[in-house]
Order: sequence, then structure tokens, then C-alpha cells
Amino acid sequence: MSRNGFPIPVKYLRSLASVIACQRSSIFQAPATYETIRPPGKNWPQAFYKRHPELKPKRVKALDWNWHDQNIYEKVRHWFDVIGTELDRMDIVLENVYNMDEIGVMLSMLGSLKVLVGKDDLRAYRGAGVKRTVVTAIECISAAGRSLHPLIIWPAATQRSTWTTYPTPGWHFACSQSGYTDSRISFDWLRLVFDPQTKLRAAGKPRILICDGFGTYESLEMLRFCFENNILLYRIPSHTSYKL
Repeated sequence: MSRNGFPIPVKYLRSLASVIACQRSSIFQAPATYETIRPPGKNWPQAFYKRHPELKPKRVKALDWNWHDQNIYEKVRHWFDVIGTELDRMDIVLENVYNMDEIGVMLSMLGSLKVLVGKDDLRAYRGAGVKRTVVTAIECISAAGRSLHPLIIWPAATQRSTWTTYPTPGWHFACSQSGYTDSRISFDWLRLVFDPQTKLRAAGKPRILICDGFGTYESLEMLRFCFENNILLYRIPSHTSYKL
């Protein structure tokens, strides 16, 4: 999965191994049994590394922005090499290749504001800056041009019916304190929006989901859901979508 842009965090390794063991055994077919099965022991990863010498644990850290910007070409080229290989697979069709993205809409103004004052008033400030209020939309479209219903994220604890003036059939709504997405909302979007609208059309074939991720989508629940439902996650390298 590291080739896809989603290297598996080591802390999830044992849990994912347990999921795979459940799927391979006819005894553990019911999802409810996952919670009763103990994952491999704490020393299991070391044995796993020995069995798979082509893999190794590696600690990654954030790059300096200037260095990242200067070396962006190689990252983008490598990503296209990886995604190109996957798109050439016989079981991958354009109707099952999707790109999701998030867009934030600023509801409040920041910075300067033109006001009417006395001609002798020399003040050029107006107190504290206005608090940012953001509404986020998660949108998704297939390579064949089919769009899914969006998910709108309100900056609140609960949604109010007065916030939607006109009918929005099929739209989905969520709330977060900041108005941005988080791991919980991302997972809800995957299982309640993306999966129901694409599963029947895929007819058992793999679905590729390309997203511009910054770590939000790396929860264990999301990785497990994708594995169980034949969804292949591909992440555009961080901070490169504006160049693509």
C-alpha cells in the first residue's frame, strides 16, 4: 500500500493481520466475530518482517516545504507510474475509477473592510480579525464522468433544517466543530456515500478511489473497510494537487 500513497502504520499491522485471518477462515465469516478474536501477539511483527524481507518498518517525518517544492516533479512522476500500472489491469474499468476531493467555502470575511468614518479619523484597524467560518463539501466523480451525491460538513455540533433553503435530494450532511473533515466523517463518507453509490455498478470488480489525503484517511476502520470491500485507495502525494 505504500506504493499507493497509503503506507500502513505499524500500529495497525496486527489488527489488519487479524482481519485477513478472519476472512481466510470459513469459521469467522460474520463481521461481529472480529471483536472476539485476539490479534497476533506483540512480537508477531518481527516474525512478519523476517518472512517478508522486501518490507521493513520505517519512521517518516515531515519535509521542509522548500525542499518538497523543489523535488515535486519526481514525486508526481512516480505517482503516475504507479497509478498507470493499476489502470492497465484487465479488471479495472473507467466506471470504477473515482477521484474524491474536499473543497472549503469561507463564510466569513477576513482582513480589511471598507467603512465610513470622519475625514480626520486616522485609524486603519477595526479590532480583532473575524473568525473563520468554513463549510466543507466532499465531492467525487468517476473517470467516466459520473458524479456522486456530495457530503456537506457544517461547522456545528448538530445540523439545523433552516440551513438548506432548497431541496437537495440525495445529498448527505455531517457536522464538525471546525467545519473540516476528520477521520470519523471520512469513514462515514466511505461507507454511507461512496460504497452504496458504487458497489452495484462495480459488480464485484475492484474500485479505485483516488484522494488528496493528509493523514485523515489512515484510520484502521477505513483500511479494513476498503480491504473487505475490494476498494483500492490511492493518495495523491501531499501538497501536490495544486500542481496537477
